[in-house]
Amino acid sequence: MTQDSLPVGRQADTGGTPARPPGATSAPARLRPTHPTHTMITWIMVGLGYCLIAGSLRRLTAPAELATLLPGAALVWYAQRPATPRFPAPDRLDTRAVLPWAVLLVLFGVWELYAALRGSTPAHPTLSILMGPLIDPPFARAAGYALWLAGGVWVVRR
Repeated sequence: MTQDSLPVGRQADTGGTPARPPGATSAPARLRPTHPTHTMITWIMVGLGYCLIAGSLRRLTAPAELATLLPGAALVWYAQRPATPRFPAPDRLDTRAVLPWAVLLVLFGVWELYAALRGSTPAHPTLSILMGPLIDPPFARAAGYALWLAGGVWVVRR
């Protein structure tokens, strides 16, 4: 006996196609693997060069802020273009799946604001103070910039 022969749900009751359960989202179209084009390889190389240069800058300085601001502004500009290719969005979000992430985001924001207002004491440090020893080597900062840039491109394409 196969699974298709078992009477399950509306399909067995009405003989039609199965109805989507309430709260179900449509899956985005599957991405087809593509071979890297010359343009894609060029942008990846430019991004890696940017990460190496930005990673060599000292933390919490004006050049490091500019190294973060300029590509961020370029990504915002790229996101605003109507010709930017995007992945299809789901029809609706499941609130039970989104709620825990929203709560964590709000709690993190409150913690950061509280720690910043208290002056980032050792008893209440901000995330940048906690991450300091991990991102002190220039190579680690370059890897952080690469993750930040890749995450920004991913968000823009969503």
